[in-house]
Amino acid sequence: MKNFMETNAIPKVLLVDLSHQFGGSSTRVLGLLSALPKGRAGLAAIQGSPVFEQAKRMGLAAHPVGTGKTDWRILPNLVRLIREQGYQVLDTQNIQSKFWGSLASLWSGAALVSTLNSWYDFEHGGRWKGKLYTALELATNFRLGGYIVVSETVRDAVQAAHRKSPVALIYNAIGLDANSINGDRQWLAETFGIPRDALVCLAVGRLVWAKGYEDLLDAMRIVVVENSSIYCLVLGDGELRASLEEKIRQDNLANRVILAGYQPRDTVLAALKASDIFVMPSRQEGTPLALLEAAAMGVPILASACGGIPEMVTDGEQALLVPPGNSTVLAQALLQLAKDPELRARLVRNARTRVQQSFSLEAQARATLEVYQKVLVHH
Repeated sequence: MKNFMETNAIPKVLLVDLSHQFGGSSTRVLGLLSALPKGRAGLAAIQGSPVFEQAKRMGLAAHPVGTGKTDWRILPNLVRLIREQGYQVLDTQNIQSKFWGSLASLWSGAALVSTLNSWYDFEHGGRWKGKLYTALELATNFRLGGYIVVSETVRDAVQAAHRKSPVALIYNAIGLDANSINGDRQWLAETFGIPRDALVCLAVGRLVWAKGYEDLLDAMRIVVVENSSIYCLVLGDGELRASLEEKIRQDNLANRVILAGYQPRDTVLAALKASDIFVMPSRQEGTPLALLEAAAMGVPILASACGGIPEMVTDGEQALLVPPGNSTVLAQALLQLAKDPELRARLVRNARTRVQQSFSLEAQARATLEVYQKVLVHH
């Protein structure tokens, strides 16, 4: 990024992430903050939230602006922060951030960018919450200078709904050092109660419709009949937890599928490193960072061919991709990976190379800075 910095003025940017839980958008935010020029970017977040605490541990500029997503003090705190610290651009990372960020932009005069990690109507399966969030996203565009999206699917949806603002496609990226992650099979077995000699498939993400965990449970019901060594560990929490627990009980999967709930990021990465297969049965995705992390850490990937996933990996080359919502094919692919160590090794080699070549933090930061500059120029 050196040449870019030498020939261009770097705007001062405030990334706004008001999430209570740590997800893909938070990982993206922390990666950008660490890659952007020092002193030119900061984070506005909920006091004590995982992304706020992680940013502090990393030595990044992190500003608490409220105690919850609906805290009315977020607006005056954002405005004061923008004015005192000289932030020129706001980059919001989710719908709550967009709501408060658009108002703060209006009051402070800062330029506004909205980063979309998914399209809300798709993410929530066309249900009322998705429609509400989509309507709110479009209604808060009165100060918008441009969108950043993470996949072609999201880009096409945004352009169909809102043609006035420019849309930049910038894929997610990582700078993960696998050697720095501590995690082994003994630790995994002791922490989550999984047999030491099990073949462990790991799924990570919120327990919501878009993640397709019902399909994963249906697939596991098929798998356990064919292979007694496969166990499934799910890290994440959400609105479907109770119904998934009931489905596990009804399908007699209580000893084979572990819903471990929300876990700190360090625990998630350690579990990923210690697992045999990373499985992502999503019905809708952007460009999931968890998939990139699995590739970087040498864990073979089984995922749905939905959203931006086929833009990241190719079926049979860097991953096995299956149609979303098809539990039978998902089960067959899981059994295939379980019995074929040579296939797993080949997918791992190819996926690691793909991440190194196409999803670097430096390239992502450079492209993002270009968007910030354009928005500021036309502000």
